[in-house]
Amino acid sequence: GKTLGFCLPMIENLRTNKQWGQGRPQAMILAPTRELAMQIAKECEALKHHPREYTVLTVYGGKPLDDQTYALRRGVDIFVGTTGRVKDHIERKNFDFSLLKYAVLDEADRMLDMGFKEDVETIMGTIKAAGPQDVQTLMFSATVPYWVQQIAREFLKQGYGFIDLVKD
Repeated sequence: GKTLGFCLPMIENLRTNKQWGQGRPQAMILAPTRELAMQIAKECEALKHHPREYTVLTVYGGKPLDDQTYALRRGVDIFVGTTGRVKDHIERKNFDFSLLKYAVLDEADRMLDMGFKEDVETIMGTIKAAGPQDVQTLMFSATVPYWVQQIAREFLKQGYGFIDLVKD
């Protein structure tokens, strides 16, 4: 349900605004594990109106970099990946973030708690440096401890904050 909760509105917005097929990623979703990354990509694929509507690529360690690089250079609309592999592709200059509309950090608390803080900061800093206009950054987390809030504030626009979806 949570994955659908962020994928469906994101994909519908990109669909409505005819953002597909521009050769550069429109959405990036980071996950702490390859299993979650594959699950998210599967949900994104399931939302297609037809098989060639948009392209989804999953990048994570354990798969050849060359295949992923080839797919990125051919052009993908949505990519889902683990922080380490996304950082590998950034270092190889395989990403062009200039048209990015969405940056999603799923299970942000786990990702940051697992020691990926520097990777997340590098990735988000690279996106910021690429200068895409109006990137919507979304963080999903079961818990939002103070240290996660501090990191998130670095990437939130002024005046934006947290929405607590958990009701007592």
